[in-house]
Amino acid sequence: MKKYGITALVLVMLLAASAVSARMEQVSKQIDPEGAERIVIEADLGGGQFNVITKDMKEAALIDIEYDPKRVDYEVDYRVKRSKGYLILESTTRRGKDLDTDRNIWDVTLSTRYPVDMHMEFGACDAEMDLGGIPLEELSLEVGAASGVIEFSQPNPIRMRDLSIDAGASSLEIVSLGNARFHEMSFEGGVGSFDIDFRGIYEGESEARIEIGLGSADIIIPRGLAVRIETEGGNWLSSVDFHNDDLDEIDDDIYETPDFDKADDRLVLIIEVGLGSIDVYFKD
Repeated sequence: MKKYGITALVLVMLLAASAVSARMEQVSKQIDPEGAERIVIEADLGGGQFNVITKDMKEAALIDIEYDPKRVDYEVDYRVKRSKGYLILESTTRRGKDLDTDRNIWDVTLSTRYPVDMHMEFGACDAEMDLGGIPLEELSLEVGAASGVIEFSQPNPIRMRDLSIDAGASSLEIVSLGNARFHEMSFEGGVGSFDIDFRGIYEGESEARIEIGLGSADIIIPRGLAVRIETEGGNWLSSVDFHNDDLDEIDDDIYETPDFDKADDRLVLIIEVGLGSIDVYFKD
């Protein structure tokens, strides 16, 4: 009896797993540039898993989606106007439907051959993005209740004009940010924990503004890079602490490495903290 009971239980579990799997659908999209010289990506993605990688390929993008059609609506649209290709990516949860992140999975591969402007919004999701090697001129990310990694594994072939990241209740890690080769950057973190790694390649002066509300952040600055750090100081509600640093305080709450004034390549870092804490580390 026990043997039959176990067998029946296994069958029930297999049938249940099969039923769940049967509800998932898969779709693949190949986006050809169609003569576009620049790609503009506009993405508004709700709950799910979103993975972005890069590749040297003639296609502008390859998109694979695995989703639950009873819970998720999606849209992938591409149009060319005046030598620009506009790629629209949207994902929404149907009204009244709960959604686990594994019911809406996007794998996006972007070409490194075309200059890109990217504006992306993520809801409650798990996201992993490696944007290394893309000629990014502008990047804007809005992240809701999410966790994830944003990486620049390879240097940006061009100088990025503007990089903006707005993170809500998130656990977010940004890796090799120097490889983005940004001119100006802003990061706003709400409730959450954030790891911001500025290591990478620098050319000229880059300015980054970091604002943390009710949260904490660990900031890594590459050792040997000329840097100026401006803070608001600390109080009983917030703190900014330096670790293993070689900084001179040149004015109230303004610090510089000794070579800052003479350096051609350097970083200006402006830090504002509400009800949180920031720790700054210098690492190779």
